[in-house]
Amino acid sequence: MSLTIRVIAPDGLIWDTNADEVVLPSLTGQLGILADHAPLITALEIGILRIKVNSGWTPIIVLGGFAVVKSNEVIVLISGVEEVLKEDYSQAKELLAQATKDLELAKTTKEKIEASQDIKRASSRLQAFQFLET
Repeated sequence: MSLTIRVIAPDGLIWDTNADEVVLPSLTGQLGILADHAPLITALEIGILRIKVNSGWTPIIVLGGFAVVKSNEVIVLISGVEEVLKEDYSQAKELLAQATKDLELAKTTKEKIEASQDIKRASSRLQAFQFLET
């Protein structure tokens, strides 16, 4: 038995497919969802949402949101999404370095929060590359 997963962003439907497994970036860590999972609602952190179809994983970077799991259906409502492309690896490393530098130079609370969010996004981009097929 498989799961149905729908990923919905403010600008429309991002993903709608059947999957063998889903891993969500919840606020308390990675949350694996398999068929017949208990119903739940969880908040999502900036991170990698992974979808396993057949034997391959597809990573999607989500920018926070919520997920609902019920009756072998996973509905993910997200604030935003970023696609992971193999050719963007060096750019992702540069963005992480810049975000780290920005955090070190941040003086106000607002600047520190924004830099921390940038680091989470950049780190997620780099981590997502391990799930791309070569």
